[in-house]
Amino acid sequence: MTWQEELQKLDLELASGRISADDYRQRRDEVLAGSTSAPPQPQQQAPFAAPFRWQAMPPQQQAPNPDATQVVSTGQAAPNPDATQVVNTQKAGDSERTQFVRPVSGPEPQQGGWQSGPSAPPPWVGGDGGFGPMGGSTPGWIAQGPETFDDAGKSSGKGRIFAIVGVVLVLALIGGGIWWFTTQSGGGGNGGETTAQTTTQTTSTKPKPKDDLDIVALPGSQEDQSGIKTFEDIVAQKLLTEEENAVYATGGATKARVAVSKLPNGDVIQVITVQLTDATAATTAREALAALQTKFNMKTYTGGTIPEDVSAHQIDVEGDKKGSARAHYVHKSTLVRLQVAGKDQAAISKDFDSVLAAQLEFLPSGS
Repeated sequence: MTWQEELQKLDLELASGRISADDYRQRRDEVLAGSTSAPPQPQQQAPFAAPFRWQAMPPQQQAPNPDATQVVSTGQAAPNPDATQVVNTQKAGDSERTQFVRPVSGPEPQQGGWQSGPSAPPPWVGGDGGFGPMGGSTPGWIAQGPETFDDAGKSSGKGRIFAIVGVVLVLALIGGGIWWFTTQSGGGGNGGETTAQTTTQTTSTKPKPKDDLDIVALPGSQEDQSGIKTFEDIVAQKLLTEEENAVYATGGATKARVAVSKLPNGDVIQVITVQLTDATAATTAREALAALQTKFNMKTYTGGTIPEDVSAHQIDVEGDKKGSARAHYVHKSTLVRLQVAGKDQAAISKDFDSVLAAQLEFLPSGS
């Protein structure tokens, strides 16, 4: 076996990982030491034109290095495209200089920055980044020696591990997203039925009284009674009889408020609130006014249900004479008077019950 074949065998063993880099160097030096007298082997001319290769720098631009290794890419076909052929290119007095010839197979690269000949270097040339100058005669990314095989194997193994971990993470995220959306949108233990839970917050839209004299909003067409603010204004407007005015005055009437509304059916609603001295005075006035209603030929109200602390009376409709329903009750120190008048007894009772219930809810009876 020639020394070239022995070197080629060493290259194959190193590439396959059967020997280490240190063993490779030691055995290579032994083969080269025993081949100093062997004549150089003539190279066969490649049947095809030489493919692209990076041009080596002129020898005069680099300092001579007896230990340098020159790597030249040729187009010669070899039995093994991955094999590295070593030929002796030593000169007299240079026993350590060797030349590595790497077979190159496959078509020449086309577009994308690859050009043959001493044209402009590719765009990524400009900084070695730790790999050596790509435009040099021995590019660092080629002439790294046998350590290159070890580093490449380690890098590729790490790359595969990172790729597997990344795929596992992506699958875990996708599975978690599917679980989240399915559990949130339904799909529980009810046979796949979707259960929606809705929290409803109830907000009361009913108006609240501004004070103890406030009157609930009446239905129908409102009349402007904003000018009445005291009991003296009620007396001036002659809204009550003389006897009724005397009862209010005895109770110490001060502030007052009036609301009047006409309904589409012709019924007229009137609500009067008057502030008296206190709850006792208001209760006494309510009882006195109830006695006056009987004196006015009004009878006890027979329409809807009336609370015990509310006195209610009525006058029935007779011919063209209007009928009415009237109530008095006490809210704290306020005496409330409510009346509905009209020409239809059923309509009067219906409207009276409705307005009285609303006013009682707005200003409840009691002290």
